[in-house]
Amino acid sequence: MREKTPYLILGAVMVAASVNPLSVSLDRTSEIAKTSFDMVLVWGAGLVGIWLAELLFRKGGRITAWFLSFNFSTRGLFLSWGVAGALLTYWYIPGPFALSVLYLNWKVVQLATFTLAGIIAGIGWYGMTNVWRSATIFAIFSMMATMAEIFLELGAYYSENVYSVYPVSQFIDTAYLWFAMAFVPSTFYMVKILKDMGIF
Repeated sequence: MREKTPYLILGAVMVAASVNPLSVSLDRTSEIAKTSFDMVLVWGAGLVGIWLAELLFRKGGRITAWFLSFNFSTRGLFLSWGVAGALLTYWYIPGPFALSVLYLNWKVVQLATFTLAGIIAGIGWYGMTNVWRSATIFAIFSMMATMAEIFLELGAYYSENVYSVYPVSQFIDTAYLWFAMAFVPSTFYMVKILKDMGIF
């Protein structure tokens, strides 16, 4: 477990940095802050999930063995892409998104859900091959770029802000940030997928 301990420590620090009174306060005034804290929370919880998967693997047990066997047999995709992906997507539908910004009780539920989703995704990651890990990272950043394009279309061309808890100007700024964050990683991992598959 020693080699996985840094995952737990770094993950816990990232979760703590995203779940505190300051981050909750900034969420209500800045869309960039909200999306950034959400991202850090999920990545941090994901690291904790990887550590937890290693712990379960070492502890053994009938139920644990069945669970990890299922995770490996599905290449971690059911947990990471299916379960975790569905939980994260729900809270970025305009209605639930607004509730998590406007009301503290819904914010608590959203943060708990994102933490759970991150841990589940981390356990899923543990069962992935290198090809699927590269594909997963590529998919994440590609979806960020896609959402950024949608945000720009709605905000800049149609002046329609479906996430109305923030002004249109923040809507557009968030889109540009997502574009900047997605461009280089998506290109890198697209090439890495091809290398992992042995194409070149």
